[in-house]
Amino acid sequence: MHLITPDVHHALLTARSASGSVIYTDDGKRILDGCSGAIACSLGYGHGHVIDKMLEQACLLSAAYRTQFLNDPAQQLAERLCCKLGYAGAFFVNSGSEAVETACRMAVQYWNEKGLSPKKHILSRNISYHGSTKATLSLSGHWPRRRGVCSPAERPTLPTPYCYRCPYGKTPDTCQLACAHALTTQLGEIGSEHVTAVLIEPITGASGAAIVPPAGYLETIRAICDRHNILLIADEVLTAMGRTGKWLAIEHGNVQADISILGKGLNAGYFPISGVLVCGSIKEAIESGSGIFPHGHTHSNHPIGAAAANAVLDVIETEDLVSLTAERELLIESHLRNLLQTSPLIGDIRGKGMFWGMEIVREKAAKRTFASDSAVSGKLVRHALSKGLNLYPSAGFAAFEHGDALIFAAPLNTCTDILDEMLSLLREVIYSAPDFLRKESIHA
Repeated sequence: MHLITPDVHHALLTARSASGSVIYTDDGKRILDGCSGAIACSLGYGHGHVIDKMLEQACLLSAAYRTQFLNDPAQQLAERLCCKLGYAGAFFVNSGSEAVETACRMAVQYWNEKGLSPKKHILSRNISYHGSTKATLSLSGHWPRRRGVCSPAERPTLPTPYCYRCPYGKTPDTCQLACAHALTTQLGEIGSEHVTAVLIEPITGASGAAIVPPAGYLETIRAICDRHNILLIADEVLTAMGRTGKWLAIEHGNVQADISILGKGLNAGYFPISGVLVCGSIKEAIESGSGIFPHGHTHSNHPIGAAAANAVLDVIETEDLVSLTAERELLIESHLRNLLQTSPLIGDIRGKGMFWGMEIVREKAAKRTFASDSAVSGKLVRHALSKGLNLYPSAGFAAFEHGDALIFAAPLNTCTDILDEMLSLLREVIYSAPDFLRKESIHA
């Protein structure tokens, strides 16, 4: 085979077709997609409205280079997103990695336009994933991905609000948000006059399996940024567009970022498009300053991508999927809490809406992890596939690249019967996991 695959030691199934939340392989297997691919296919597969709008746009205008022409779908998408989410400007690229890079470039340019060019440093958190390019990986605290690529000097330094393994050994009732106030300490060491922005995932995504911050964390980070004259960038590539029961995950903290990054939920897996939304002061500074934003890619503001995203937005609004996702949170959480209470492997469950992480531990009381080279999360994903359920692995978020978790994040429009079947299969996967791991010579 000429196609380069992620792991030559592991043979992948071949997906032949898909419909709704179900994938069919070439050997006849039926797989329920309990993680929306890479937590991207939020409307499932083969949605007629999205496909029709993409085809219609492809026939009308298949491409338009951003420095030569405007196009109606991109302008319409920018207006809809800005009006709905409270922003002033939007720019569209192809991937989440590109969008994070774009957001950082916009933040730096903003301060340049304001005459504060020394503000170049971007702070990020030690459990995070912001992209696979060299620059975005340097901002990421996902150590398995960083290995062999990033210099140790290029690393995130802020603590993540990881209450299950609090870096301060405290509980949410006693911590006084030490993880948030660490930002003030670091600004004192670096000097806020050198800091462009703080980059966070409002709910930590694949790198930490849906780590939800404690109450008051997001508000505290926002207040510190305001006090020290630095921007707040919210990486919502995974969480935006309803995944957590809100249009944006940062809304759970009743605050707004200066820059929001959209990705997976914007395109729902139908076309590679992501977006960056900026507040009025940033847009105004660029337009009244140099008037130029030189960053971009060949397929930025792509008309077919924008048509797909507009159609995705249509579906989310028409089917009221944000509200439905918020309602389903209670159902999913109750199932997962039952697993937490009855399975020796589940140490923690966390999440919002239809984005949930289940942390796998070797010993529950001590929160002991499995050895990192055991690759437990990957093995359990393959175990789930053998039973007809697709889950997403997360690993390397605990100390010294240890830590395993499984992510459950079904498409937002999954029908009730399929969702019930997914949760039933998930229960079967978790309850059979200890025997499976023993057969793999992995012992608790």
